[in-house]
Amino acid sequence: MFKRLGEYLFAPVPVPQDVAGWVRARQLDAFQRFSPVAAAANIANAVLVAGVMIQTSHMWSGLFWALAITAPNLFLLYGWLRKRRRPLRPAASERSISRNLRDSSILALVWAAFPILFYNSMSGSFQAAVVAVTVGMLCGGAFMLSSLPRAAMAWIGIITAGSLVALFQNPDPVELYVAALLLVYSGVLAQSVRWSYSEFVRRLLGERVAQQQTELIGLLLHDFEEAASDWLWRTDTSGRIRSGLPRFDPDSIHSDNQPAPALLSLFERDVAASELAHLMAGEEAFSDRELRLKGDGTVRWVSLTGKPRYEDGCFTGYQGVASDITATRESAEQIEYMASHDTLTGLANRATLSALLDQRMQLPDSRTSLLLLDLDRFKVINDTMGHGAGDRVLVTIASRLRHVVGRAGTVCRMGGDEFAIVLTDPGREAQYIGRQIVDAIELPITIDDAVLDCSTCIGIRQLGAGDTCVQAVLSQADLALYRAKASGQGNVVEFDHTMDIEAQALMQMERDLKAAIDNNQIHLLYQPLIDIDRNRTTGCEALLRWTHPEHGNVPPDRFIELAERSGLIVPMGEWVIRSVVAAAARIDRDICLAVNVSPVQLRNPNLPAVFIEALTRYGVEPGRIEVEITESVLLADTDANLNVLQKLREIGLKISLDDFGTGYSSFSYLRKFAFDKLKIDRSFVEPLDREPQSISIVGSINALARALQMTTVAEGVETERQFEAVRIIGCDQAQGYLFARPLTLDALVAHVEAERREGALRMSRAG
Repeated sequence: MFKRLGEYLFAPVPVPQDVAGWVRARQLDAFQRFSPVAAAANIANAVLVAGVMIQTSHMWSGLFWALAITAPNLFLLYGWLRKRRRPLRPAASERSISRNLRDSSILALVWAAFPILFYNSMSGSFQAAVVAVTVGMLCGGAFMLSSLPRAAMAWIGIITAGSLVALFQNPDPVELYVAALLLVYSGVLAQSVRWSYSEFVRRLLGERVAQQQTELIGLLLHDFEEAASDWLWRTDTSGRIRSGLPRFDPDSIHSDNQPAPALLSLFERDVAASELAHLMAGEEAFSDRELRLKGDGTVRWVSLTGKPRYEDGCFTGYQGVASDITATRESAEQIEYMASHDTLTGLANRATLSALLDQRMQLPDSRTSLLLLDLDRFKVINDTMGHGAGDRVLVTIASRLRHVVGRAGTVCRMGGDEFAIVLTDPGREAQYIGRQIVDAIELPITIDDAVLDCSTCIGIRQLGAGDTCVQAVLSQADLALYRAKASGQGNVVEFDHTMDIEAQALMQMERDLKAAIDNNQIHLLYQPLIDIDRNRTTGCEALLRWTHPEHGNVPPDRFIELAERSGLIVPMGEWVIRSVVAAAARIDRDICLAVNVSPVQLRNPNLPAVFIEALTRYGVEPGRIEVEITESVLLADTDANLNVLQKLREIGLKISLDDFGTGYSSFSYLRKFAFDKLKIDRSFVEPLDREPQSISIVGSINALARALQMTTVAEGVETERQFEAVRIIGCDQAQGYLFARPLTLDALVAHVEAERREGALRMSRAG
């Protein structure tokens, strides 16, 4: 209760802690301003009382009391004189408030003693004087201490208590009535002090917030004036600048003796300046006219808005607003440049290429050639040396293309390692420039002390009168590039319409392949793998075949590539996986089945789940299924593909590297992944019966595989001499037409059963 009463009386307005010291300093300052008046009033009252007391029997006690009042107030006046010129303190401590409370309470006690000592011993007229002085000091002191509520409340309480003591010394009805009035009066005074202090604090806090806002607004206005890009300008009737010239030309020095320059003379002479001159000559208003200021190599742009001024119907010049839009123009130009150019090489991008081709098609006789090219084996450079080195290679190639093409055309980067050149100079033959480009790209490139070799092929498409579709022209140039790459490294091939016909046929073949998948026109054959030591089938490789209803058997290397390009390899591959696992469930448990997986399949995150689902469905042990990949799998997205292979290994599948020795860097892949099986390509096995050096090669590969704990398979064994050679070398398995051609599943089952019966018969005879 006392705490709430204290908060009600002394803290009617909450003061934030961070400004409490600042508020206390203002409280003391407010009292300090009243202190000379308060001291003078106290001293004057004390002198008057002393004068009255001299005429009574209380002369010495009255003089002593007056001295007790005068001494501290003289000290208060002295302190005020010392501090009156000092700057206001930024903050005051709670101790300062407490000292003020102490001093006010002591002085109030002296005043409270006045009615106690003299009221009851005086006659009626003197009693009235005591009451008047006491009440006057009670009110005056409360008013002067209103900024310090604790001191004011102490003053009111102490003097009121002293007066009540004096009244109750002779408690007749009149004194009791006066005491009641005094209590009411003191309560009103206390409430007045509380209200006055509340208003005082609210005013202080409001002034502080207003001051902070004023400072903030002033700071913002100052910053705006410093950084503003707009300014006012005015001209006279002759068009000469009358105000705003320094913002147009900060380095200008103009005196009153020199004529001011004309507004139009500040700008470069171009179409925009001519249009503005025409408008101003006709006294017409204008808005947002963008003009380039003259300067010593520095480009500055301003936007002008103006209107004519008239006085008494007569033209007196122009006035308006100018804005510095240099940064805006530069930003817009940069955005436009980035939208039309490749950020790495600075070449025009695909969008610019399309716009340029469309523009050239609109000309009646454009004589334009489009050249498309990409870099051979650029993926290998990125994978082996990192993308930073790859970017530097692209920058070097771009520089060489610029140098070869020169002003004959525009070089564009379409993305990745693909480039396009639009030749617009009829005097430069496309085939000749194409050969120059091939030669320039084949020059060695040095990156971090490593010498890199690049090569390319080029497809050319000549624009004709009937060309209207940019995409069609690009597609036909791409067909020429594809033909050039198929013909070998460094070829330059020009598009002819037979390529388009072949492309249409290829698209039809793609549609037929999709129909073949949907209509079960594809099937699997199985080629056995023979354990060389036991001369019996221990495994087989699943081979995908397609019998076209019109074209007959389509070579696998043709439709597999088509499936990879179209994305059909994913559903086709899932069908193959399920079929191979189902086949494994039908044949001898000692036989493993191998399924080929392409790079496109390995990029499918669902591949491990397909194997798991098939193995679970048919109850086949994972160790009986081998996943065969070629080096091309590791050539593309190496890290991602290795991660997928590792997941397949974790399932329990075996991983085989097929066609070993035919890729770019075969031995490096053996360090990247621990394969279970190594299949030696038929190109090394086929000459074993006639080329002694082939025996050394196959023997070295076999020794390497054994050192790495891999099983070896010799592919393409077709003669007894080849089989004898791989047996002597020490290969584990052999595969080829010598043992069996690819078989249907039923034929494979029959072949294995016949082989097992024959083996059992031989064992029984031997026994």
